[in-house]
Formats: sequence, C-alpha cells, structure tokens
Amino acid sequence: MNSIDICNMALSFLHCGRINSLDDTEKAAQLCKIHYDHLRRRLLRMYPWGFAEKLTKLALLETRAVGYSYAYAYPEDCLQLRFVFDEEHAADREDSRQDFRVCYLDTVGRSILTDVSLAYGDYTADIKEPEVFSAEFSDALAHLLASSMAMGMTGNTELQSINLQLAQQSVDLARYQDAVERERRTRYPHGYSDARF
Repeated sequence: MNSIDICNMALSFLHCGRINSLDDTEKAAQLCKIHYDHLRRRLLRMYPWGFAEKLTKLALLETRAVGYSYAYAYPEDCLQLRFVFDEEHAADREDSRQDFRVCYLDTVGRSILTDVSLAYGDYTADIKEPEVFSAEFSDALAHLLASSMAMGMTGNTELQSINLQLAQQSVDLARYQDAVERERRTRYPHGYSDARF
C-alpha cells in the first residue's frame, strides 16, 4: 500500500472515483495533496503507534536552562516525545516516569530539559513510508482524509461525520491490538499490597 492507495481508499468512502497521482490537476488530487501529510502527522501524534515508536540516545547540549541539570537536542524526526529515561529505567520507563519539559531555547532551538543524565528518548517518529503503517493506521488515515474532504468533494456533512467516527474506531482497535502485543504484569502500590498481603 502506498499514499495513492490510501487516498483512493478515502475517495472510495466518498464515492468519488480514483486518482493516479497527487500532482494531478483534478480537485480530488489537489485536496488529497493538501490534507494527506498534515493528517498523517496529526494521526501519528494521536496515539503511540507501535510501528512508529523509536528509542534513541538523546544528544546532550552544552547550554543549560534554569531549573534543569541537562538540555538535550529534540530529535529531528520526533512528532511526540513520550518518555525521557536513563538506562537503569529503560524497562520500566512507563511506571517510573522521569520529569522532562520540551521548550525552545534561543541559541539551539527546540530542546528537552530534564534532570536525567545520559538520557534516552522514547517517541513517535515521523514515519512517512505507508508500507510500514499498520492496517489500523491506514484505515484511520483514509477515514480522516475522507472526513476532511467530504464537504469539498460532496457537500455531505453526514459522510464527514461517519468517516470521523470510523477513524476513531480504527484508533480504538489499535489500542486493543497494542494491548495484545505488550505483556505487562499488574503492579500494585507498595502500601496497598503490604497492607493486604
């Protein structure tokens, strides 16, 4: 599946034919070209899609910000930073969250501020290759595209609303699939478990 296939799925949901290229002069291709990349990035940020998760060591900056011990460069392909952690907390980064802040520093641009030394980042990367997308992501993207183009292509608000709901259902299905692929044991707060057991 490629970006044209996803656009054609969206157009099929609207009963509006097909396109051969995003550079075509017809209205459908122009609307797809306007909306596709924006909606792809927006959808990637909406949920921590497994295929787009990236772990990387963060690049330490020489500059520092008031209130934080370290400043790191914001990864170029990062759309949504989810966790900052050190090697010791890599396996349990979700349960032992470490504080960080994303801000713009005058001298270096977008940066990550934290007290974590030798930090790693867990983030959603800006994945552009449709062959990497999960089936749920492709479905959600096609329905989001259809919803965004519905008024311009058909003037039908009902089609707009239906496709937005179907996009949300695809995201919900992805949540379920993600839960199946991540084995996690239940963790109880120490005070509660000590008192009970």
